[in-house]
Formats: sequence, C-alpha cells, structure tokens
Amino acid sequence: MVRASVETGIGPADDADLVLAALLRLFPDSELPVTESGATFPTSSGEGVLCAQEVDLDHLQERLQEQRICDTALDAMAFALDADGQSTCFSISRQAALAGKVAFVLPGERVLGGTFEVSIAGEGLAEWIEQFTWHPGRGSVPRNVADEVAMRSDGSVREWFDD
Repeated sequence: MVRASVETGIGPADDADLVLAALLRLFPDSELPVTESGATFPTSSGEGVLCAQEVDLDHLQERLQEQRICDTALDAMAFALDADGQSTCFSISRQAALAGKVAFVLPGERVLGGTFEVSIAGEGLAEWIEQFTWHPGRGSVPRNVADEVAMRSDGSVREWFDD
C-alpha cells in the first residue's frame, strides 16, 4: 500500500485561503487543519507549514490523464526515488494547482506562487508509479522508471531516437 502526504510553507505574503484552495483542487478529499479565514495581506502570523497526511491521489491521477502528461509524471515522480525504491518526493506548482492543473517543478527551481511537496512511500513504489501513470500509448512506446528515455537531470526532454 502506498501512502502520500502533501506539504507547503505558508509565509506572510501568502493568502492561506488560496493555498488551501489550490491544495483542494488537486487533493479534494484531504483532511486539513482548521485555519483562520479572512486574514488580510500581509499577515502577521509569520511563517507556517500546511501539511495534509494520507492524501488520496485519485484526483491527481485524473488530472494527469486529462492533461496528457503521464510520461512527464512518470519521470518527475521517479526522479527522487530513493535507493531502496520505497519513497520519493516531487514538487507541484501551487499556482497551477489553483487553476486545477498539474505542473511539476524541477529540483532547485523556484517558481512564482510556491510549491506543494508531495511525498509518497510504500513497497514496490517504482512499479506503482508505472501503473499510476500508465496510458494506452505505452502499448506502442513502453516506458519504465529510469529507462533510457527518462528526462535529463536539467528537465529537458530525451526522445527515444536521441543519441
């Protein structure tokens, strides 16, 4: 069984209600802590962390399929797969999430609006990622975690016909 959690920092310049709305657009069944609503910008509450445990990834999977970015998801989700293949983490743009879209953020990249850090753990995670991101096109062009057509470390695309 795979377990997932989502975490993001909330700073004084962030609108906590919008951050919550963005998280719920991709993970609608998440149980979130109660926050004060209607805080004005800038907040005086300082830095904080919003964390949702045991999130359901079904809606995220639907978004990946609708956007037709399952191969990108395969690479992004497997990019930080640990040596024993039982945990990974990846970042998703909060701004894109607010629009109901999934946009993966490369490690070390800073994006406007911040990111959600998604952590997934479980046995056989590489195989689970392959199944989670499966689409009918894989019948013609099979893909696996860390295969020869995985994206390059700088995020650029690598085609099956590249040298």
